[in-house]
Amino acid sequence: MTNATKDLIRRILPRANRHYRILSGQVAGQVIYTSPRDYPGAILGTTERPLLEWFSRNVSPGETWIDAGAHFGYTALALCRLVGPQGRVVAFEPVLGTAGCIARTRERNQLRQLRIVPMGLSASPTLQTRLFPSVRGMADSTIGHTAWEEPVSLIAFDTLWSLLCDGNPAVHGIKIDVQGMEIEVLSGMQDVLKAQRPKLIVEFHTGVDRGKALELLASCGYSEPGTAIDTELQGTSSYQDDYSYAFLKPQTV
Repeated sequence: MTNATKDLIRRILPRANRHYRILSGQVAGQVIYTSPRDYPGAILGTTERPLLEWFSRNVSPGETWIDAGAHFGYTALALCRLVGPQGRVVAFEPVLGTAGCIARTRERNQLRQLRIVPMGLSASPTLQTRLFPSVRGMADSTIGHTAWEEPVSLIAFDTLWSLLCDGNPAVHGIKIDVQGMEIEVLSGMQDVLKAQRPKLIVEFHTGVDRGKALELLASCGYSEPGTAIDTELQGTSSYQDDYSYAFLKPQTV
């Protein structure tokens, strides 16, 4: 299905947010607060299937995972199920309305292991506010000027984590899907990456300099090339737009 067809279908779907039970996939039966227009794939359970399958093989009970760019919390739901009540999932979502939807999802599913941070991540050690084009509940730096731009608060993960970790700084994994902000987000978490080498999932987007991103990762100890999450791309040498890649500790690759 082309993007134009998807957009056409979205226009006739209901816009209002409410609770929906997810119909299929690895988080089937859980409830997500969203709208059919903004996130139909989450309600159907058809989106992010390769990523959720990767999570099922690589996330363990009791771990701490960071979800940078949580959107409506679909991947956070999957992570919460896998880390269990003794684990932690920290979801960063800079669009305030969308972060509020995750809060409703958290309450409805009784996910005490989920913490929602209504901020975005960047390279800046000090708090900044920037305007981003907003589409379907997410801030997206890869698209041009739109009729609506969302003011979002941004700060480096390394600055914020000591304030959020409740005395337990361990991070076992990080998922990054930040619509063109990949290099800034990675730059702002170098201390944690170097010290702990968590499992890392990065979705690359249009305009992001892959060479610069890989150099940054190598400087943090991730010297091996990333592995495509989607099986159809495994074995290819280039990093495609809108696909996720796993970067693991050298001894686990």
